[in-house]
Parts: sequence; structure tokens; C-alpha cells
Amino acid sequence: MPEPLWKIRQRKGMSVNQLAARSGVPAISISEYESGQAIRSADLPKLAKALYVEEWEIELKSEPFPRPKRERPPSSRPPVEAKPKPEKPAPAKAPRPQPPARPSQIEHLLNLATGQFDKDRAALEEKVGKPLEQLTKREASELLNHYQKLLAEAKASQSPEEDVPRRKRAYLPEGVDEFELEYLTSQQEAGTLLRFTLFDGQQLSGRIIGFGPYSITIREAEAEDEVTLQKLAIAYYRAAKSASDVTGQPNGDES
Repeated sequence: MPEPLWKIRQRKGMSVNQLAARSGVPAISISEYESGQAIRSADLPKLAKALYVEEWEIELKSEPFPRPKRERPPSSRPPVEAKPKPEKPAPAKAPRPQPPARPSQIEHLLNLATGQFDKDRAALEEKVGKPLEQLTKREASELLNHYQKLLAEAKASQSPEEDVPRRKRAYLPEGVDEFELEYLTSQQEAGTLLRFTLFDGQQLSGRIIGFGPYSITIREAEAEDEVTLQKLAIAYYRAAKSASDVTGQPNGDES
């Protein structure tokens, strides 16, 4: 159905001046058309093209554009003060559930407590008042920090002459295995010939020229080539008693 020009213009989101600029029809003519004057045949295709509609969609003689209503004069009556609404108490937020302790946290806690403080699982659970598997992540972290602080204080209170007990393994995975560090350092300094057996059955022999947390670099005994071995690929290695022992049965100290 055809619609008044002003209604189409508003639906397209245009002002009178914008429509005049796009169509080439003077703004005063558009205002006259929207006031009820019939649209001239020469202007109709211009307006339809600018509004992206067909010519038949525009009423040739629009109903007048509705004028805004006049505002009523302000009342002489005093304004009524609005009563403040009573504030509703904010609903209490439920505490967010804490995530459970990670299995690695519990394992670290047991290793630290048993290795340094002679506390077994039963003693730890008696201290916290519940099974270790029911600890939250935060509770396990606070308990680990507690024992680590005690361990640091104990070490700080010892004099250099006192024998400091050494643990068999690092109680945290991030810790350095000092025993392997000392062993590899001593074998490198002594130039010891080592025989390495890998998980795939391959065997290599050589002297250590460097190592890190994840690899060992050796110089092979016969070819004098440098080879880097990944520790995850090594099944075991032994110190050879002699050069002839490299190709024979494994002897010496196993590490």
C-alpha cells in the first residue's frame, strides 16, 4: 500500500535535508509535500530513488505530517514528593566452593612430612582433622607452606659444623635431584667412561662433556662423536671398569 512521504522518510531514518541532498528535490518542496500538497510528477521518481522504494509506494498526496503536541503549562499545584522506596536487603552471597587439592599437592605434602618431620598420613590427618583427600587446594597449599617454613627455620638455626640430614630425593618435582647432579659432576670431572643402555635396546659408551635437567651430552669412546641423550630415553647407565668393559657385559656402579 502507498504510504505518506514523511512516514517512508522516517522509516528510512532520514531528515528532510538529507532526503533533499540525496534526491535533488528542494527541502522546501519536500516540506510542502509532507504537509499535504500533491507531489509533482517530475519529483516523484527522484524521491523514490533516494528512498529506495518504488514510485507507487509513495502517496501522491500525503496526509499532513503530524505536528508535535504543545506542552501543557506547568500546574500551579505543588509537586508531590515521592516517598523513597524501602531498600531491599541484598541477598547473601553463597560462598564459592573451593576446588579440591590436587593429587600432586597431597603427594608433596606426604613426602615432605614423612621425609623431614617423621609424620605419616595418620598424623597429618589428625592434625588437619579430616582425610587428606578432603583438603581444598588452598588448605593443602597453606599446609605445604607451613612445613616448608619450618624446614627453612630449622636449616637456618643449624651451625655449619652440624650434620645436616640429606633427603634421598627432592620432595617437590620442581626440585633438583642433587644426588644425580653430584654423581654426574664427579663422573665428568674424573673423565669416567660410562655405558648407557636406552629403552629401545641401543647401547652407547662415552665420557660426559655436559648435562642438564633433561639431557646428557657424551663424547663416544671410539668414534669421538658428540651425542646428546634425552634422559627419558635412558633405561640405565653404568661406569665401565675398563675400556674393554664397554663392549662386554655391564659392570661397575649403576646410576
